[in-house]
Amino acid sequence: MSATPQDLMTAALFFNAAFPVMRVVLEDDPKMKAKFRDVRAVVQIGAKNGDELVACHLVFDRGELTINQGPAASPDLSLNFSTVAKMNVMFRGGAALPGIKGLSKIGLLLKVLSLLMSLMIMMPGSRPKDPVKKALKVKMSLYMITRALSTYNKLGNPEMAEWCRRQPDRIYQFIVDSEGGAAPIACYLRVKAGKSKSGHGIYTRRAPFVLFHFFSVDGAMKVLLRDVGFVPGVEQGYVEIVGSPEYAMNLNDFMSLLQGMLT
Repeated sequence: MSATPQDLMTAALFFNAAFPVMRVVLEDDPKMKAKFRDVRAVVQIGAKNGDELVACHLVFDRGELTINQGPAASPDLSLNFSTVAKMNVMFRGGAALPGIKGLSKIGLLLKVLSLLMSLMIMMPGSRPKDPVKKALKVKMSLYMITRALSTYNKLGNPEMAEWCRRQPDRIYQFIVDSEGGAAPIACYLRVKAGKSKSGHGIYTRRAPFVLFHFFSVDGAMKVLLRDVGFVPGVEQGYVEIVGSPEYAMNLNDFMSLLQGMLT
């Protein structure tokens, strides 16, 4: 059965926006970093769509991770789903199992599955109590959504493409204040005449057109989990929005749509 355009778009968003966030886990989680310290392997994840294989492959190189789009020439391990829809179900934390090629590499399989499961911290049902896990959830979620916004444009969604086309050169900046003097969590989306790019940190070459400034990790979690909306979040002191309210709400609408597709 052929995948629907929505299924294909969702898979592409996972491959291009969610999977790269695994690098945050490898950098920030000491236990996960130790697991992959000596791993050198290529792992393919994909699903059948007629005669086509919709896939990406993860290249591990002693703690470094690169995500490449498309099938791998000779992967060490392959996780293959019968349909794109079933693959998306598993990515959202549902019950769907892939066929596995490379079962002899059971150690690698267990490590990769644990890394994939680490993405579940971004799901709405994940509400960590530990401050470190809270910060990790917020960081991963914001990194994912800014990448997803740019990917949505690059994949040609008409509404997103038109919204980006109408803008000259603008920065949408997200900053979350951290406790104890730690560096803030920060990322941004740059939009310029139809093109878009996401990035980590604070963009320094241009003042933000819209700044989403969260005053704490807990406040960011409340807004990202939709316990409160952006407007009530402003009223309750969780977030400050500086810049164009119209474009801030436009971006929030796209964020809500993409969060619904990915979680």
